[in-house]
Amino acid sequence: MKKLLTFLLLLFTIFWTTAQNQRSQEEQLGIQYFQNGEYEKAAPMFEKVYNANPNSYIYYYYYQTLLQLGNLKEAEKVVKKQQKRSPNTQRYKIDLGFIYESAGEQDKADVVYNNAIKELPAQENTVRELYNAFIAKKQYSYAITTIERGRKLLNNNQLFVTEMTNIYIQTNRSDMVVQEALNLVSDGGQGRIPEVQRIIQNLLSSDEDKQKFTTVQSVLQRSTQENPSNIAYEILLQWVYQLDKNYDDALLLAKAIDRKLKGDGQRVFALANEASNNKAFDAAIEALNHIISKGEENTYYTKAKFKILDVKYEKLSSISPIDKTAASALDVEFANLLNEYGLHEGTAEWVRKYAHLLAFYVDKSDKAKELLNQAIATANRDVKERSQYKVDLADIELYMGDIWEASLLYSQVDKDLPTDLIGQTAKFKNAKLSFYIGEFEWAKSQLDVLRAATSKLIANDAMYFSLLINDNEEESEDDFGLFADTNENNQPLRYYAKADFLMFQNKDDEADRMLDSVLMVDPYGKLADDVYYQKAKIAIKKQDFLGAEQLLNKIITTYSYDLLGDDATYLTAQVYDFYLKDSGKAMEFYQKVIKDYPDSLYTIDARKRYRELRGDFN
Repeated sequence: MKKLLTFLLLLFTIFWTTAQNQRSQEEQLGIQYFQNGEYEKAAPMFEKVYNANPNSYIYYYYYQTLLQLGNLKEAEKVVKKQQKRSPNTQRYKIDLGFIYESAGEQDKADVVYNNAIKELPAQENTVRELYNAFIAKKQYSYAITTIERGRKLLNNNQLFVTEMTNIYIQTNRSDMVVQEALNLVSDGGQGRIPEVQRIIQNLLSSDEDKQKFTTVQSVLQRSTQENPSNIAYEILLQWVYQLDKNYDDALLLAKAIDRKLKGDGQRVFALANEASNNKAFDAAIEALNHIISKGEENTYYTKAKFKILDVKYEKLSSISPIDKTAASALDVEFANLLNEYGLHEGTAEWVRKYAHLLAFYVDKSDKAKELLNQAIATANRDVKERSQYKVDLADIELYMGDIWEASLLYSQVDKDLPTDLIGQTAKFKNAKLSFYIGEFEWAKSQLDVLRAATSKLIANDAMYFSLLINDNEEESEDDFGLFADTNENNQPLRYYAKADFLMFQNKDDEADRMLDSVLMVDPYGKLADDVYYQKAKIAIKKQDFLGAEQLLNKIITTYSYDLLGDDATYLTAQVYDFYLKDSGKAMEFYQKVIKDYPDSLYTIDARKRYRELRGDFN
């Protein structure tokens, strides 16, 4: 008896396994026919498998196959059969309605759709299931009604925001996307602001004509006006203004929000930093003055006092010709700050900027040297701090034309800190000094050493000037004196070196004319792209941004594979980014740097800035 049972069990197992393999083969064959569009061949395969085992997986293929064949009556039977097996599955209800719709019986379809919504239980997952079923059939209107019904049943208007925004994005309803996102903070809470920002960023990810941005801004402006007590709306509107680099309006809101929240100025200080980083100097200065006006008890008072000098200094140094009135006023502000806080390691950065301001912008070189010598004496225990002051002092000596004293100071720092960034900077500046006075061979020998510098920036600049000399130098006699005009050899390179020195001295008009002389002497020579690049930098300082863009475009179109190809592309991106305020074009050129010059020194910064403009870090 026991042997008989074992035999029957074995026989059943073989039979069952064979049947399963057969069904598996038929199922696979049916799917293959389905994928090839051979629905006539697929239908009988699916029918046989489905009748044997009507699971949801094979149901999907069988149902779709019948729809493709137009066999709607059979499809209706299959759906109703599946509904009996799983009456609570929402998808089958919509499948049935879609059959009626496909048959041209819209009224019957609407009854099915509406009943499905009407019969919804107060269960979040079931609401979402029905929503997904409608979305699968592109029934957006019914999907929206489903969400509205679900919110009413669950008494929570903050549910299903992701689902609703997805619908409105697909149907190009930007205003409703924003309105839905704002539901998350309709109670004034700030905890879900990052979610709202992510939704808006997703919406703005494809917005070439800025129409979506205009809609976002309009909806937020209206919301803040209609709900003045909702601080979350104001925070979001400030953020949107900052996305558009509209720092003036952003500052008005930042001050208002800070006041309402009884803040310590952090919001305003952060905005000042961002505005400064984006060259919106006036807005940054106004923000910092607002903090300073709050008095010494404010948390950010001291930071703001130092930061405002940084911003004013950067603004002054970025514009040509020099604003003498602004320079004189800044002279007084620096003096007052250092008199208050003294000369020490913590103020070293501002001591150096003040000395540079005195020498290069207000014609007080002797006072600048006196300040630096005092700072050097104060920093007698810190060789790096003392060396940095010496480099600044050497810059001033060079600015005044005392090349031997400048070279001596640079050499001292190079000797004291040969492997440190400060020492390598001094060595590079000394090599540039030799370049300025036409001692090209000596300059090149020093630059070649610096090509192995630990600082990528110095190594890159050293390589550039070394190759510049190598490509353009001719055999020449010894030349004595700063920019002596007696030697006719290497004339284009000498003119270029003199122009570079004039730019160092902030004599941009003279430098521009000297660069024109290079082109006159050798209009089609190897220095043409270098000249265009320098002229573009001068044009930016003169706020001729379109002129700068045209000069840079000459390099990009004609000299893209030369040394300055990546420099010109990156600087073009910055022109569009910070000055022409065209984020789309800026992103285009940042991406060009990333794609065309992957080994460039600018690639990391270009990638970071590209992502910032895209909104990744907001």
